[in-house]
Amino acid sequence: MSVTTEEPSSTSTVAGGQDELGAPLDVSMRELRRARTWRRLILILLLAFLVLGALNFFGLRMAKTSASGNGYQLEVSYPKTGRPGIGAPLQIQIQHDNGFQGPVTVSMSNDYLDVLDVRSIQPSPSQTTSTDKAQIWQFNQPPGDTLSVSVSAEFEPDEHPGSHDGTISVLDNGKPAAQVQFRTWEAP
Repeated sequence: MSVTTEEPSSTSTVAGGQDELGAPLDVSMRELRRARTWRRLILILLLAFLVLGALNFFGLRMAKTSASGNGYQLEVSYPKTGRPGIGAPLQIQIQHDNGFQGPVTVSMSNDYLDVLDVRSIQPSPSQTTSTDKAQIWQFNQPPGDTLSVSVSAEFEPDEHPGSHDGTISVLDNGKPAAQVQFRTWEAP
């Protein structure tokens, strides 16, 4: 009786293949360290992005600006940063020494309003006028010496991200009595 012994083969039969197995690539320690460093850096950046998101860094941040002139004090609370699809509320507060003597007229730049989807204005303006540069709202004479206007809006989802400049003015006889300028940065 003869016994036949087979020598080990250098072919792989995994998944029916007959490929030859080769030796692993020679990788230097320097290349291993570089790859490990890149993996760690990417993980740290991903972690930082998640932490900033959890802290609402990419969300809505509000700021205030104010101006005064001709007996008017104007204060505007506006979104300093935001992103499409989230609220972008504006609060406009106007004070006048010794109260208002008639309707109050407020102007807001169209360039800024174009990036917003305005839902409501409270109180509702009694009259609205549009020019090529601004929306002009006229409000009935408020009781006392303060008028507070709330503009409920959100950033349009199809607008381009970037910096948007706005201007709000209190008009007295058609001319700005007090005016503020502000800038909002819209994230993608």
